[in-house]
Amino acid sequence: MRGEREIIHSVLALAERDDGVRAVIRTDLLPVREYLHSCNFIFVVNNIDRYDGDVFRDSLGDRILLFRADRSYPELFPGAKAHLMVFGDGATIVVQAMGRDAFLERYNGGHEQLDVWIGDTYQKLLDKDGLLTVDDRLEERQTRFSEIPTREAFADACDEFWWVMKTFAEYTLRRELPAAMYYLNVSVRGLLNRMLRWHIVLRLGRPVDMGILDSHLEQLLEKDLFRLYEVTWPDAQYPHIWEAFDAVARLWHEAGSRVAKECGFKYPHETEESMLAFIRNLGDLK
Repeated sequence: MRGEREIIHSVLALAERDDGVRAVIRTDLLPVREYLHSCNFIFVVNNIDRYDGDVFRDSLGDRILLFRADRSYPELFPGAKAHLMVFGDGATIVVQAMGRDAFLERYNGGHEQLDVWIGDTYQKLLDKDGLLTVDDRLEERQTRFSEIPTREAFADACDEFWWVMKTFAEYTLRRELPAAMYYLNVSVRGLLNRMLRWHIVLRLGRPVDMGILDSHLEQLLEKDLFRLYEVTWPDAQYPHIWEAFDAVARLWHEAGSRVAKECGFKYPHETEESMLAFIRNLGDLK
């Protein structure tokens, strides 16, 4: 497999030959990790429409896959033509073509969001016109979580949590597996992870780098809570899905109670008890 330096050299050689490419920025500067070989680049270009075609077909190696992520997820790649490519030698190269203004808006303005799966680090490798005034950013910014909940945000999260837990239980009782697992791993887990982020920030008393898709959770969460978190990931067997339901409820109670205590809020014990009784009653009726 090509090494990092060889990939960067080939990408820069391509950009130097292409007069339409005015700058090259390397993005998502993750630490070198085993089984992670992706190199991500932005080409700042004059004519963005030209890069809607398959312009990298034969220029970067023996390609075995091209995924145009901007077509499937335009909201994640605003103003970009995103070419995600896998090569036969094991290399993965991402090239996003963007206009200069789109690049500056996206990477200098910042976009705060939860559940971040694209990093915001970057390093200038080539600037033919000397027009990019942004400084290199070598540490992740948007994966840093510092939010402490307001009373209203905490109460709203608790109410939403029990609503989606009820819906998750209903799909599970009806044995509608795809919908049940969607609710567990998207709707329920999104809220659960948010409560865990609040808890971690309050416990540590400082902003924390949660990592892409909360990938640092195992290092940041107390061991007893993470062991409970592990149980929230079931296989497709319904008894295990119900065990995951119980684990989610317990973990929410533990983390939510600690957040409420730290913030001086009242944890909604009555709502929790009533909703658990309501869900148990659904099972009894079935």
